[in-house]
Amino acid sequence: MRNLIFTLTFLFPLLVQAQQEVLTDSLSATLDEVVVTASMVNRFSDHKDYILTQTEKQQFPTAIQAIQTLPKIFVSDMTVSSSEGKAVKILINGVPSSSVDLATIPSEDISKIKYYSQPPIQYSNMGLGVVINVITKKQTGGSMMLNTLNAVTTGFGNDVASLKYNWGRSTLGVMYNINYRNYNGRRLDEYISYSLDGDQYTKARAGRKSPYAYEQHMAELSYSNVKIDDYVFNAKLSLGGLNRRRSSVQDFVMDRLGTDTQGTAASQDKDKYLNPSLDLYFNKVFGRHELNLNAVGTYYNSSYYYDYSENGIDDGFTTKTDIETDKYSFIGEGWYGYVINPKTKFLLGVRYAYNTASQKNSVESTATNEFYTYAGLNGMLGQKWNYSLSLGLNGNYFKDIDGKSHDYYYFRPQLNVAYLIDTSSELTLNYEVNTLNPTISQLTFNPYYKDINYRYSGNPDLKPQNTHSFSLSYFKGFRKFIINPEVSYIYGKSQIAPIFSVTDQVIKETIGNLKWMQYYKASLFMQWMPFANNLLRLRLYSEVMYTRNSYMGQEWNHTGYTIAPSIYLNYKKWSAEIFYQTETEMLAGQMLTTRPSMAKVEVSYRPIQTMTIGIGIRYPFYDSWKQTQKTYGTNVISSSNVERIKNNANMVYVNFIYNLPFGKPSKSPKQKITNTDNDSGIFNRL
Repeated sequence: MRNLIFTLTFLFPLLVQAQQEVLTDSLSATLDEVVVTASMVNRFSDHKDYILTQTEKQQFPTAIQAIQTLPKIFVSDMTVSSSEGKAVKILINGVPSSSVDLATIPSEDISKIKYYSQPPIQYSNMGLGVVINVITKKQTGGSMMLNTLNAVTTGFGNDVASLKYNWGRSTLGVMYNINYRNYNGRRLDEYISYSLDGDQYTKARAGRKSPYAYEQHMAELSYSNVKIDDYVFNAKLSLGGLNRRRSSVQDFVMDRLGTDTQGTAASQDKDKYLNPSLDLYFNKVFGRHELNLNAVGTYYNSSYYYDYSENGIDDGFTTKTDIETDKYSFIGEGWYGYVINPKTKFLLGVRYAYNTASQKNSVESTATNEFYTYAGLNGMLGQKWNYSLSLGLNGNYFKDIDGKSHDYYYFRPQLNVAYLIDTSSELTLNYEVNTLNPTISQLTFNPYYKDINYRYSGNPDLKPQNTHSFSLSYFKGFRKFIINPEVSYIYGKSQIAPIFSVTDQVIKETIGNLKWMQYYKASLFMQWMPFANNLLRLRLYSEVMYTRNSYMGQEWNHTGYTIAPSIYLNYKKWSAEIFYQTETEMLAGQMLTTRPSMAKVEVSYRPIQTMTIGIGIRYPFYDSWKQTQKTYGTNVISSSNVERIKNNANMVYVNFIYNLPFGKPSKSPKQKITNTDNDSGIFNRL
């Protein structure tokens, strides 16, 4: 179960502190850092620099907590996401990093945070929501970090330990992270209803208390060698693994051909993977010129097993799925940058990605290739305008299980313009075209039956989706109050989404390409700090979304909303957070998913600067964590499933963070390309 919680975004929360601190901005005649004494945000042509005050650094033990103050960023269980549910690209001094890496950096070591609300040219076709680059101060000769968060009422933990050592121009690092869950209170309720040849069929399954568990491991060994303002070499070898188990016992009632039948059902889901990866990077600067090269090789060995059986009736439905997959990928990228003048920079680059997957005991094999080349300019016009302009060409090549090739090409322009109205307000307009490739799992046929006449399968004929995105954002910062409204519109052609059809008396669910999708969103962020010294911070984020879909001559729409208030208290060595978010319904094709409601209360104490101890409770007064999926916009079938985990309700946890620096100081490398293959190829039952 991936992306357990997609929730709140915190928009522009880091701008007001104390009565003496006012919001000012500075546009420089160069692209170098602008340092303004009373400013916590410095604007550049393609990003903003967020500078934490000393008071704020004392409030956050590590960088992963500190980045929650950024626009569109939410952190849950060491997973960083944007308000739109899109991925967030994380860099640390330019080096490709993960959210776990942020948990190993003390907030005291943060110099500034580079925030790209619109991904830079080289990242623009990755489907990202935000790119952040955490710049650290001059580091000590080494450091050890322990960051643990474990529940005391159930099996739940996110733990990471790291060690870094610097000598001369070199840095050696090792990191280990484990996330685990071990629940006994998972319940799965399912409902199916459809009509074939005029006969109505329904089945309702009521879940009993069942177990759910997983362990996710990641170990990394990294080495870098850097000569400041000359070159950077970085290598990272990582090994990841996942082992997940889900069981469900259900009581069912079935109505078929006018006959009611009762019985029990039992199912098992097991999926796991092993994932070694090697990432090599080189950067060279010579005068106004800059060259970047990156190569990443990844292997996934994954397996999926599903078993379902019904008891208590003579013709009970049973099904099994057993899939083992080997997946290999290579991602290579290079780009060249040239500073035309102090206000303008030119960028030219190319990226190539290759993926192939084959299933054991099967002749099925799928291969994908993607080629992307781009060129662009970013800079400033006068003292009021910032801009970024680029044009890219995307080529996608698929080879399906039948050996048939599919080729697609897209032009991908991007334009971002920001106008500085005055020193405390800004208006930003963005337009871009993006493509998204189907995953290996979506392209692989892999049929299995969800019920007697109800089948799911992948779609080897999928093609990439192409979206046009427009957004207009306004920001105004007063002395103690911030307001930030934003409106956006997305038009998607060939959107990849779940769809349903009937063929040969079988209900078929698959992943298809819609004719088009339209998505409208209006959001509003407000922050108020009524007292000095950051004692109290009140935030409210809200959004309304309207989605329209079109497929096979049918159109359907849906409206959803989110409301998320939060309160932050800080007093000396103590801090507290109270957070709540409503449920949010999100439409994708003919499937409506409810993003779970979220609530937590957390209190922490720092007895010394290098140690933080916290205690909290998640989902207080909840009966259970709940997530719902149901069909929407189709007359073919009516189905729903509701997953509940009682163990998450009223879950009490303890957070312990300790950092031990040692040795002589040394500077960190600055890597500017990061490519990671996150498509495991693993098959997941929908």
